[in-house]
Amino acid sequence: MKNSRASERYAKSLLQLSIDKDLVEEIKSDIDMLILIFSESREVSNLYSSPIIPISHKVEITNKIFSKKINENTLNLILNVIYRKRDNLIQSIFSKFIELYNVHNNIEESFITTTCDLDDETFNDIKKFAEKVSKKKVSLNHNRNKKIIGGFNLKIGDKMMDCTVSSRINDLRKKLINN
Repeated sequence: MKNSRASERYAKSLLQLSIDKDLVEEIKSDIDMLILIFSESREVSNLYSSPIIPISHKVEITNKIFSKKINENTLNLILNVIYRKRDNLIQSIFSKFIELYNVHNNIEESFITTTCDLDDETFNDIKKFAEKVSKKKVSLNHNRNKKIIGGFNLKIGDKMMDCTVSSRINDLRKKLINN
């Protein structure tokens, strides 16, 4: 990420402001929505990363798109970043905010990768298992990947449980080659 120290400073200040004003969950939902918008819309993403577009246009467009849709503190952060010509950091600021939010709320980011969709009961069982392993609240994200053939990959923080058929096949292949 570009200039992660600056991104972290902006994210820390937004988190501290949200804690002081008791708006943590509201601002977190704003950031989640903004991350989704930036990931789904190349136009919005390019707007802030382009040095060619004048600041006044960026401010005007930002106000038209986001005013009354997000908290004024979140909007003020975006505008402040634009005025300081650091708008290329916006997406990285959002990511840092989520990291700091998770640390503040003792939440561990976890990912499960399977070949198919999980039903609610299985998903909740995996989430409970991840919480038991990490001894923290868990934010579990599900990815699908047909290349793992079967089984699952579970990543909890920096721990990885690889229970995929493809990894077992690779292990078996290595054993056969070495013997």
